[in-house]
Amino acid sequence: MKQMKRLALLLPAIIAALIFSCNQQQENNEEAAETTTTIPEPVSQQQKPAPDKKLLIGDWTRTDAAYRLQITELLDGRIMKAGYFNPRSINVAKATWDSIGGALKIYVELRDENYPGSNYNLTYIPEQDLLAGKYFQAVEGVTYDVEFRRIN
Repeated sequence: MKQMKRLALLLPAIIAALIFSCNQQQENNEEAAETTTTIPEPVSQQQKPAPDKKLLIGDWTRTDAAYRLQITELLDGRIMKAGYFNPRSINVAKATWDSIGGALKIYVELRDENYPGSNYNLTYIPEQDLLAGKYFQAVEGVTYDVEFRRIN
C-alpha cells in the first residue's frame, strides 16, 4: 500500500518531467530550424578536357635555380620517362603523369645521394606553358613552391 502511495505521488512528477523534456527538445529543434541557412548547391560547371598530354614532353628548368627536368616519353599505365639534372644527372626512381579534373599532373621521385625520396608534385598550366606545384626536399623535410618553364 505504501508503494502505491509513493507511486501515486511520483507519477505526476515523472509525467511533468517528461512533458517538460519533450517541450525543450521541440523548442531546440525549432530554434535550430530558424538559424540553419540552406546553402544552395553550386551550379555544376562542365570540366574542361585536359590539355594534350604530349605537352608535358620537353626540357623544363626551375625558375629559381638551375635544376632541369627532362620529360622524354609518356608510356601506358601513366608512367613517364624523365631525367633530372642538378646540373649532373640525379636518379629518378619514379615518374608518373595523370589527367585529373581537366588538369595534367606529374609526380617525380628522386632517389640518389642527397635525394633520399625528394619529390615533385606538379600541375601543367597551359595558359603559361608552365609546370607549377610543390617540391618536397627530403633531407631538410621541407616543402617548397616551385615552377618550371619550358626551355625546349
